[in-house]
Amino acid sequence: MKKCLMFITAAALMCCSFSSCEGKAKGKDAVAQDGNDYEEALKECFNASFGLNGGKIFYSYMYPDEIIDKMKADGSYDTFVKSYNEQQSMRPDLTDGVYEFERITASKEINEKQENAVKEYFLSLCTDYFPGMKKDDFTVGKGYEVSYSYLKNGQPDGKDTVLVISLNDQGWKIIAS
Repeated sequence: MKKCLMFITAAALMCCSFSSCEGKAKGKDAVAQDGNDYEEALKECFNASFGLNGGKIFYSYMYPDEIIDKMKADGSYDTFVKSYNEQQSMRPDLTDGVYEFERITASKEINEKQENAVKEYFLSLCTDYFPGMKKDDFTVGKGYEVSYSYLKNGQPDGKDTVLVISLNDQGWKIIAS
């Protein structure tokens, strides 16, 4: 599972190399997350990662809204979502069974060191395009280190740990560890 999430994250990060971060402009095209709490957010992101046509949901949980807005502004967002969705239909792990989020096995609030790392992570997504950005431009609300288990074809298949954080009043963001 970790390898799959790392592959997805790496592929998505490549997409970011074609975009940049700039001031947030909330528009009518912003993707609304359905998760009202971190557990629902994690389930929704997991389902988008292990289902078809989950590109918009995936991007909304993985990237600051500034990146999504920039991709929409430069016309690349729809292409990236389409590519993500097409790649999902070719993933071997999605064609050999049905994956389901099972349950959260552990959860704890992130500590100051993890919060700092979260800010550094999101800064790294934007800094090449906006050298003046600082990690203090990112506000972490609630944040949790969450371990969870998942099923394949109704049977236990694995466990993973992620950070689920509230970023800049943009909703939940998920960082695979």
